[in-house]
Amino acid sequence: MTINNFFDKNFRLIFLLIIFAEILSFLGYYFQIINNIAFFIIIILTAVLAFYRLEYGLFIMLGELFIGSFGYLFYFESGGFKISIRIALWLIIMSIWLAKILLNLVKTKQLNIIFLKSKYFNYFFILFIIIAWGAVNGFINKNSFGNLFFDFDNWIYFLTVFPIFQVLRDEKNLKIIKQIFILAISWLSIKTLLLAYFFSHEYDYFSLDLYRWVRLSGAGEITSVVPGFSRIFMQSHIFVLIGFFILLFYLLKKIIDGSSTFKNFFSPYFLFLTLSLAAIIISFSRSFWLGLAAGGLVVWLIAIFKLKINLKKFILFNLSVLSVIIFSLILIAIVVKFPLPSPSGGFNAVNLFENRATAISGEAGASSRWQLLPPLWHKIKTSPLIGRGFGTTVTYKSNDPRILATSSKGEYTTYAFEWGWLDVWLKLGLLGLLAYLILFAKIIFDGLKNGSYLALALGIGLIVLAAVNMFSPYVNHPLGISYLIIAAAMIDSCANFKSPVY
Repeated sequence: MTINNFFDKNFRLIFLLIIFAEILSFLGYYFQIINNIAFFIIIILTAVLAFYRLEYGLFIMLGELFIGSFGYLFYFESGGFKISIRIALWLIIMSIWLAKILLNLVKTKQLNIIFLKSKYFNYFFILFIIIAWGAVNGFINKNSFGNLFFDFDNWIYFLTVFPIFQVLRDEKNLKIIKQIFILAISWLSIKTLLLAYFFSHEYDYFSLDLYRWVRLSGAGEITSVVPGFSRIFMQSHIFVLIGFFILLFYLLKKIIDGSSTFKNFFSPYFLFLTLSLAAIIISFSRSFWLGLAAGGLVVWLIAIFKLKINLKKFILFNLSVLSVIIFSLILIAIVVKFPLPSPSGGFNAVNLFENRATAISGEAGASSRWQLLPPLWHKIKTSPLIGRGFGTTVTYKSNDPRILATSSKGEYTTYAFEWGWLDVWLKLGLLGLLAYLILFAKIIFDGLKNGSYLALALGIGLIVLAAVNMFSPYVNHPLGISYLIIAAAMIDSCANFKSPVY
């Protein structure tokens, strides 16, 4: 697929719908009736479209997932009961998928489930069995039912493997998913820059509403680092990070094919890469920065040893990346230092980023993460092979000001941990951890072996996700789980298409 036919009418429509949804969500912060109306319109529209064509409903569900972080851009609340748009969309898609399968079974006497024929079925099935054991084990260990339920419910998102594999068997659907993904990460990057602008300038009243909306919608976190600069972190930035490397592979393809020169650096790829990197930098997430380093190293190795890039093109590729880095930093500087209205403070950018990258003990978040490690590891050792089940809690001392405000000793008990892979080990045991890692390795290996740039990029995305998950939990969350499933479905589909899918 060329860049020209990528920007078709669907591309423009999807972008307008994403922006419209964000505007409605923001208006819903002021007027609850708008939020409620939008919520029901979306779920009714999704149900109707999914019943007509399952892929249409799935496009809406994945679009929300890519931009929505915790899934509360829209929600319905009544009498203390609150349901997010993400849960509602998931229930609709899974129900309609199952209904279509059963209707087809009655008509044809055949069970037409594409996923069951996938080469990844056995790997997922083993993991499913271990996940079920994690729930049972939580009951056996008498973990709090509330903790067990809310810990386990994210893992239920694995069931989307069935409709996703069903839909992504079609090459046209694969193209639309790619368009939704690229537009979603582009919008997230623009949204991050807009928030950085408002929170670095004198928009006190409006900024307060923006802050409350971002927090209420679960879109992310905004934290003042120094006067004039705020950290804009969104959980959905994981897709921006992964998307950065997918786009980087498209740029690498252009260079290897000989169609990229110094004259056309300012292509759509260059623009998307610059926006994405700027958002990742502004997120001030050390986990994401680690993912950048890990992904960058692997891209180098693939370019040299698998793609056999020559020295001249390798230098051109690295100069392209350097240009992206420089322009993303310039873009950030323009946004936070734009003179209208007056910036709200001054800071030394070099010292700011250096302090963030190296502060692993004094800073509250990093310090708390390291203080969690000994008690977490101690709890893992009590049942290393089969785990302690979902809902298992660990108590540790935290330096988080919010916790210190409620506990003089700073003690905090939780079932959710920053150490993502250790969280999996604690809940599912070493067997579960190995099953998950083997699934990752299988998909990555197939992506490297496939040969298409899309498959290579998707494999790199999984490596980046695994690196980030070391310090920030994603593989036990719908965001990470969904990417794993999409990568598996796309790589599996690439092997069946007659022409390479780029």
